[in-house]
Amino acid sequence: MDGLTAGFKNELQLMIYRKKTIFFFAISVFIPLLLIALFHSLQPVLGLFTVSPTYPVQMLEIYTIFLIPLFLFLEIADLFPQEVSSRTLKLALLRPITRLGAYMAKFLALGVAIGALLLLLGTVSTLCNLIFGTSGTGSIDAFGLLKAYVAAFLSMWSLAALFVCMAQFFRSAGGFLVFSILIYAGTKAAPYFLQGFSSFSITSYTGWYSLWLGHSISVAKLATGSVFVLSSLVMFLALGYIFFERKEV
Repeated sequence: MDGLTAGFKNELQLMIYRKKTIFFFAISVFIPLLLIALFHSLQPVLGLFTVSPTYPVQMLEIYTIFLIPLFLFLEIADLFPQEVSSRTLKLALLRPITRLGAYMAKFLALGVAIGALLLLLGTVSTLCNLIFGTSGTGSIDAFGLLKAYVAAFLSMWSLAALFVCMAQFFRSAGGFLVFSILIYAGTKAAPYFLQGFSSFSITSYTGWYSLWLGHSISVAKLATGSVFVLSSLVMFLALGYIFFERKEV
């Protein structure tokens, strides 16, 4: 347990010190601001009130489909293929920590990063809505907002488990990054051509949070979705560790 704790703290520190992580978080702050500025500039042209009380939830679609997956691919590329190619993973395993501990430390650090990014994006989006929202858009359903962001976190962490598993087959960060983007884009497009594909693909659950906002959604459907998301997380996490444990570093 001590090795896991030390490894987790070390992975967090490495993640914080990476320039691309800081840059990504900094850019993420400006995205809600830029979009709300765009909405305000289009308002006189379109004659619409484009900023509503659900702005922080509406922004989740952009966050979970584009922004956070890209963040995941970049971080996973650094956590696994990059460390293998640079041989820093081999040095890390010389410490008093098991392979399972090293693997879980990386995955837990990735989960913290996802949560921190969602918290930052949600906070900035909420502040944008409160400050720049038009008349009648100031009230926020805090509980609904919390449910949506927690559901988004779980679906993004499950997505991370899938690509962590895939990352074990790569020794090049660039190769993994290109592959993951192509696979993600392909699986997002597949439901338009293959009927029923979305029912068995975790990449189709990036918008899962929206189900938690609907009052007409049955408890059984929410429970089924929750089981699928959580079981996908556990399954891909376990498969990823099997490949990680067998990998030569």
